[in-house]
Amino acid sequence: MKRDQISVDKTKKALFASAMTVLFFSSVSFADIGDSLVLCKHNKIVRTLRIEKAADQRCKAVYTKQGIDQTIGLSQNQNSCEEYIAGVRKTLEEAKWTCREVKEARTSTVISDE
Repeated sequence: MKRDQISVDKTKKALFASAMTVLFFSSVSFADIGDSLVLCKHNKIVRTLRIEKAADQRCKAVYTKQGIDQTIGLSQNQNSCEEYIAGVRKTLEEAKWTCREVKEARTSTVISDE
């Protein structure tokens, strides 16, 4: 493979990674995240924890792994949902994941010449 082709392939991979990040945060920015979104990373893997309001006014603790949402707890009490999130976060951090609370999500537009 020629050096120019390798450079083009690396650029495409970088653009794809940037686009995926933008898509992830664009979907998050439309959600009502408040103070309840936690982003955890390990190497290039990302997982999220968040609290949502269920249709019946209960809170719902949600864990996203490999793009799939899993409800990890439902409660009438917001503190209980926060405890569900804190428990999973603690487990991830003990397994060497780096977690942080996300207070704000922004989106960007990636423009490609191709």
